[in-house]
Amino acid sequence: MKTKFFVGTSGWAYSWNNGGTLDWYVLNSGLNAVELNASFYRFPFPNQVKAWAKMKDLSWSIKVNRSITHMHKFNDKARIMLGKFKAAFRPMDNLIDNYLFQLPPNIKSDKADNILKFISDSNITKKAVVEPRSTSWFNDTIYSKFKEGSVTMCSIDSPIGSFFVKTTEKVYLRLHGRKSWYTYNYSKNELEEIIDSVISHKPKEAFIFLNNDHSMLKNAREILDIVKSI
Repeated sequence: MKTKFFVGTSGWAYSWNNGGTLDWYVLNSGLNAVELNASFYRFPFPNQVKAWAKMKDLSWSIKVNRSITHMHKFNDKARIMLGKFKAAFRPMDNLIDNYLFQLPPNIKSDKADNILKFISDSNITKKAVVEPRSTSWFNDTIYSKFKEGSVTMCSIDSPIGSFFVKTTEKVYLRLHGRKSWYTYNYSKNELEEIIDSVISHKPKEAFIFLNNDHSMLKNAREILDIVKSI
């Protein structure tokens, strides 16, 4: 079974985007996926969602709003907010493959059961991806919980470590940079090693997003070149 790769950047409003628009990204990046990060800070306007829904050649990953993950931290109010959040994206639901729940660093792995129940109760299990920012999550005990709950744990390459995880039939990987957050330029050898690690888990699908600002487009294109040569 050959893994299907979806590669993109975490957002598109960066200096490398000569047009500064999603249209430029779609027409010029050569990438087949995008991770929406602006949704972490605010809910989108209806006209934005309608415009994004026209971008049918992209796989979308939506970062869940911080009111859910950082403010209300998966409580009952967070459940209400998630319902409103999903409703805002309904016009493009068929294009969304993932909802990314980025956790704050102070949420440790002892909250795993609560978060998995929250996701299950919210009917978002198949599209949910949970990205911990604490190393306490990256162990076999937690992986087993995610596998039992059929929830994807996010793999990361970052200053806190490199953790490649497969808890469902897909791998979701965010590349933040190694020596420092968001400013790292991955070498070709490093990217080849990363792709080898992903393939070794034999996922049906792999979603890889670059979150290293100035080098993200360059590195994302290099990943696609590596994947095409396999």
